[in-house]
Amino acid sequence: MEVVWMSGESYRALLRARSWSRHLREKGFTWDQIAEVLALTHEVSPLRLYRLAHGRTGADVAALVNDADPAGTAALRDSRLYDYEGWPETGRRPPARLLAVLAEIYETTARSLLSEAVVTSYEAADRVLLDDADFRHLDVNRPTPPDWDSRVTAKTDADRTSVGRTAVDAASCMRLLRAIDVEEADVKRRELLFELALAFGGSRALDLMRILTLEEKERLAGVLRNTWRTDEATVRTFEKMTLNARQADDVSGPAKLLPVIRGQRVAVGKLLARESIAPTLRDRLLDTYTQLSQLAGFLTYDLRDYAAAERPLHDGLRSALELGDPTLIAYMHYWLGRVAADQHRIASVVDHAFAVRSWAARSPSKLLAPLHETLFSLACAVEGNTAASARAHESALVSAGAPKENEREFLYWVSPTVVKSRRTALLVRLNQPGQVIKTAEHQLAEIDPKFKRRRGMMLTRYARALAQAKEIPEAAAKLTEAAHLTRQHSSARLTDEMNQARARLEPWTNTTYVRQLDETLRSCGLTPAGPGIRA
Repeated sequence: MEVVWMSGESYRALLRARSWSRHLREKGFTWDQIAEVLALTHEVSPLRLYRLAHGRTGADVAALVNDADPAGTAALRDSRLYDYEGWPETGRRPPARLLAVLAEIYETTARSLLSEAVVTSYEAADRVLLDDADFRHLDVNRPTPPDWDSRVTAKTDADRTSVGRTAVDAASCMRLLRAIDVEEADVKRRELLFELALAFGGSRALDLMRILTLEEKERLAGVLRNTWRTDEATVRTFEKMTLNARQADDVSGPAKLLPVIRGQRVAVGKLLARESIAPTLRDRLLDTYTQLSQLAGFLTYDLRDYAAAERPLHDGLRSALELGDPTLIAYMHYWLGRVAADQHRIASVVDHAFAVRSWAARSPSKLLAPLHETLFSLACAVEGNTAASARAHESALVSAGAPKENEREFLYWVSPTVVKSRRTALLVRLNQPGQVIKTAEHQLAEIDPKFKRRRGMMLTRYARALAQAKEIPEAAAKLTEAAHLTRQHSSARLTDEMNQARARLEPWTNTTYVRQLDETLRSCGLTPAGPGIRA
């Protein structure tokens, strides 16, 4: 706790609070929210918390109070301010009139500067003054009430959220601070973790931080503060983080990872806009930004928010075109095609498939061929063209098995096993449950258990086909296994597939097998039936 004079420890605490406050303000926190966060680690009065939130010394605040009183009747000294901040344990009770002035300086309410117990100690007239002193409207980070005569559109809403403020609130900060206390004993390293985690999505970014060395963390923090230039090591660190995030998606899914990817993407975008970087390093950083845009789009797509998914994908396509990398351009078109397919926009799927083929012809990658053939196969399946879909799928399977050398890391998942698993999705679209049953069991054996989304999708399609064949016990068993995977992976597409498969079992709801399945679904936080939403 701070004492009356500004001791060395008190000044260090002020500097830490000032640093935290700066990062939280950049995330859109109000002064009230920052004071709430600081209260988790500073056992001091609310009056002192707000001064720390603003990063000001007692002398700074005293000068502002005196400037607010041109007549000079206030004549507040910093030592007296410290007395007021120590109340009621020490010092003296601050006058209500002074609290009103401090509320304006701190852009909050006078009542926020006092505990409830202290408020009751004031006379009735003073309490009226305290109640009336509300200056929260001065806080530029305070949300404005909605104006129903001037509603925001989807575009303006998107523009508002594009400034790079990740979804970190006071409760998230509380979780982050507690997690950091467990993660790191050293005070300085805690501060470093707090700063980086805020930049990269909150407590969920701590897993990402574990793969970095202390030197890499310090370099990243310096670059983000604009006190360290972006060098080759910085770019390499961002590349390392991006590859790790891709692999993390296979395990946990979009819910935990998306805020981290958005934070990382915003950070890289700021560096590209802020600095003059050597051309080679800038190209590598732009490549990373493009990959992060694709990953953000894919994760959003996996949450079934298709309109929101297309924004980062189109942004990634623009940056890939700026970079002039045919492999990245083709890859962005592939995922735009996948999003279009789930919205049944067949013409758009075909357009993106042709674009993939065109750019693949200019790329050294051999893994782009199965991607454009898979898109063609998908478009044909949606149109009901069984023969054309099968031909395109077989062609994709052959090209996926070709020898591969020097391929890009983000194409690591393209393999014959993945292409085979896509066949069941096509057969479901073509309404051929018999063929799904014939192929699904064999394909399940080939899927690595770590790919939880892929295995869950295969199980739900298998269950759907079994239900159509009236093999109810087997269908319920497959869906039960898939339900347990949803506890480990947050794919909304997987949840939606599960609900579609469960809907096929509706005529057998009162059987023992389906009742037990429904109990499992409820225990996993899923609805036994419905439009693919969690309970």
